[in-house]
Amino acid sequence: MAHLRLTQEEIDACKESFLLFDQDRSGSIDQWELKDCLKAMGQSPTDEEIFQMISSVDTNDDNSINFSEFLEVIARQKELAESNEDSEVMDAWVAVGGDRPADSSSKPVGIVDTDKLVKIVKHDFGLTIDIQHLVNQIDLDGSGTIDFDEFQQLLS
Repeated sequence: MAHLRLTQEEIDACKESFLLFDQDRSGSIDQWELKDCLKAMGQSPTDEEIFQMISSVDTNDDNSINFSEFLEVIARQKELAESNEDSEVMDAWVAVGGDRPADSSSKPVGIVDTDKLVKIVKHDFGLTIDIQHLVNQIDLDGSGTIDFDEFQQLLS
């Protein structure tokens, strides 16, 4: 069950949302209630995505989802968001000179020169943040380069 990957705090928030959007107090929410609920949580799924979410977890084929099924939907949405975030971090790593891993089970390789990173942030993107200060904080070994773990820390 994917909802086991949710924290207790997330489960409690889901329960609150579920009860709020179970407008007819049936113990389940239909596609319209689910869409309203997800919108309130900052997501904007299409009707087709809502249909797919419900059909992927609706174990009794009643075109609505109970709380357990709702947790499954939320856990899957969380996994998708985390996967997208990982992909964006990897794209940023490659953009500043790092290398993609050879396969999905490998760790990204290479290093990024801190001077190059500062140049990209300040000159190419025109950002005014003190990137050198941030780099100094994460370049714990003082090598003047950033490995992938340090880069992830910089972005978090």
